[in-house]
Amino acid sequence: MGGVKKIVGQELIRITEPVVKVSYIMDLLRKNAAEHARLNFDNVVIAVNGVDCSILGGTDALAKEGDEVTVVTIVHGGGSTAF
Repeated sequence: MGGVKKIVGQELIRITEPVVKVSYIMDLLRKNAAEHARLNFDNVVIAVNGVDCSILGGTDALAKEGDEVTVVTIVHGGGSTAF
C-alpha cells in the first residue's frame, strides 16, 4: 500500500463482511487514517484481484470474501523541462 500504508498505519485490513463495495473499503481506510487530510483517493489506484476498479464499476465495484484488494499510490514527479 506504500503511501496509503503509512497514512493508515497498517499493511493489511481484514474485512469480515462477505461482500462490500470499494466505497466501503475507502471509508474504512479513511476511518483508520491517522492523517485524514493526507489520504487522497485521487492519487491511488484500487484493484480487485489485480483489475483496476474503474473497469469494474468504480467505487460501486464489489469485493467478495477471498478477493484481494490492492491500493497503489500513484507517484509521479514532474517539471516543465521537455526532453
